[in-house]
Amino acid sequence: MAAYQELDLRAPGQETARGRRFNAFLAEVLRWGGLRDVVSDQRGLEGRDETDVSFMLGYTPYILEAKWQHAPVDAGARSKIKERLEGRPPGVRPVLVSMSGFTEAVRKWADFHAGVVLLDRSHVEAMVSGLISAEVLFYRHLAVTSRRGGSYVPLADLLPEPEVGPPPSFLQSPAHGIDGFPAIPEPGVTVTHVLTADGAWAEGEISGLAYTGGRRLLWTTMSGMLCVEPATGRSSWAAGPAFCKGPALVTPDSGILLHSEEAVLRMTDNHVHVVGGGLRGHGRLMPGPNGTAWAFTTQGPRTAQGFGGHTLTRLGDTLADSTSYEVDFAGGVHEAALTRSGTLFLAGGGRDVTTRLEEGLHCPSDRWANSAPLTPQTALAVGEHTVLLAGPTGQGMEKSLVAVDTRTHRSTLLLRLPNTTYITGLAAAGEDTVYLLTDIRGNGQAPRPRLLHVTIPASGRP
Repeated sequence: MAAYQELDLRAPGQETARGRRFNAFLAEVLRWGGLRDVVSDQRGLEGRDETDVSFMLGYTPYILEAKWQHAPVDAGARSKIKERLEGRPPGVRPVLVSMSGFTEAVRKWADFHAGVVLLDRSHVEAMVSGLISAEVLFYRHLAVTSRRGGSYVPLADLLPEPEVGPPPSFLQSPAHGIDGFPAIPEPGVTVTHVLTADGAWAEGEISGLAYTGGRRLLWTTMSGMLCVEPATGRSSWAAGPAFCKGPALVTPDSGILLHSEEAVLRMTDNHVHVVGGGLRGHGRLMPGPNGTAWAFTTQGPRTAQGFGGHTLTRLGDTLADSTSYEVDFAGGVHEAALTRSGTLFLAGGGRDVTTRLEEGLHCPSDRWANSAPLTPQTALAVGEHTVLLAGPTGQGMEKSLVAVDTRTHRSTLLLRLPNTTYITGLAAAGEDTVYLLTDIRGNGQAPRPRLLHVTIPASGRP
């Protein structure tokens, strides 16, 4: 990621130097992505030509021409790499990579000709970010173009699509709840039972919940992104790749951020843009001050050998705009939240701590505090100084929702949920209202989602 961002910042007039470094960088990305016999800057016999990168996909050889210019690439570069095939054995496939895209004429030509594989910035960033490996990208490109023809495939069409059936149906729960699964609020807190899954749930585990602002919720499931209308119980599958994890994040420009593999994607009008990458381990997307978007990831406590650690990443408009910061916290982290005032709250390992970017994200042991009396399974920042945590309080099946004051670390019990197996999501629907997604499967194998609407007056928060 750092090497890619450095290349992106190269000043005008340094195109030749960047081109050389870009060739070596691409070779490393392809090698890391599972391709074999990768060589950069290969001179032809008697110096007749030079191949930027060559590699093998299975038993198929490829040669690649890489361009990083200001203007879209025209037909000249395409013709140049095709000429090089005359001195190569039959079966070599040419690839043209342009970080500035292609002219309209080249794109139209690509719809009817498959002679040169065309890749642009979106494909490169997908490989760099860890969204898709080079081996899988070229394999899928070949599979797609073999079926439908052409030589350019948008990134969205190369990502694995969710294998989904009809969207699940829901029962609108009676407001007082379901027999045997009570919700017990503290004084001043109100709870309404909204929806419960109808029949057998076949969509796999649920890992996140997000409120779109349009009276809809996005559920992150193993099958895909599910759009649910709490008022009606209707659901539909939303656009997005398979294997997303954690809650989605709705941005001020109405785009949706998704965490898939090691990358963060912005989905707008069925277009995919990579805006974050290298996010290994357990992570979650979260809003920050002034409409900013962030990702927190953890690989466990950092060891003396240098393994593990925690990272906070500010997401920008592009992959090159993202900035990652190491969080200096020696313990494990169950959940994290970023408040509107810019305080990062970490909960885990029997203790919690707060820190800020201007403090270098340092978490010295003398600032650790005893955690709220539960093991958090989800977290949500509300207001300037409050974080909601939900999870089990002991060995039984009871779960709780608590509010923590990030200034004093004092926690306030808001809601108890007996006979609840898991807490799978928490999303703000207003200043004092949240949706809480729970799982009441009991001893069953398949989840049984239950959606609650919780109102927390200001007096009920710390």
